[in-house]
Amino acid sequence: MPLSQIGSYLHTYIKVTYQCQRIKCGLTHTHISESYVMKYVS
Repeated sequence: MPLSQIGSYLHTYIKVTYQCQRIKCGLTHTHISESYVMKYVS
């Protein structure tokens, strides 16, 4: 595999991983906020 191909593959992999982490983080944050609000309201 040529070096440029490895480079673009790595770049794509990092981008996908980063997006996945961001989505997971966002979901967790939303979930925590909802739990907190529910606890606070009731």
